[in-house]
Amino acid sequence: MTGTQTGYLVCPSCGHQNIAGTDGCENCMAALTAIRDDGSEPLLPLTEIRLSRIKVVPPEITVREAVDALRQEASGAVVVVQNGEVAGIFTERDFLKKIAGHPELLMAPVRDYMTPDPVILRDSDTMAIAVNKMGLGGFRHIPLVHDGRLVALVTGRDVLQWLMMRYFD
Repeated sequence: MTGTQTGYLVCPSCGHQNIAGTDGCENCMAALTAIRDDGSEPLLPLTEIRLSRIKVVPPEITVREAVDALRQEASGAVVVVQNGEVAGIFTERDFLKKIAGHPELLMAPVRDYMTPDPVILRDSDTMAIAVNKMGLGGFRHIPLVHDGRLVALVTGRDVLQWLMMRYFD
């Protein structure tokens, strides 16, 4: 039996039965404060998860400058922001598909080769929504916004690290 109906709260990490209302598992010390009354875990909003740093560039910079910014970022993407809002995203994939082999394009503005109006996530979205959008769209990077303003970048690496910590820790 799981849940607080039995007076116990089963730890999702190790399966140990803890007294209902306990903040941490007595066996493995995992946090139990996020467990619902029925014993299930709530859907964690993306703002509660460690996400990648954001590298922001304006749409006027050259592709060469955007590529230089990509080289400095482990995430493999830069978010193109205009007037405080996400205008596009430029990724390593964009470079390989649109620019590689055409050095004359390096001086063009990045707005000409970015992915315009990218799919976004909102700060109230959950990891399940992020995984779904990434899987359906084949995306490795999705900007996270709050009230239309960029706050983070969700990457495939972020999702994988969360899954590994959550289910294999």
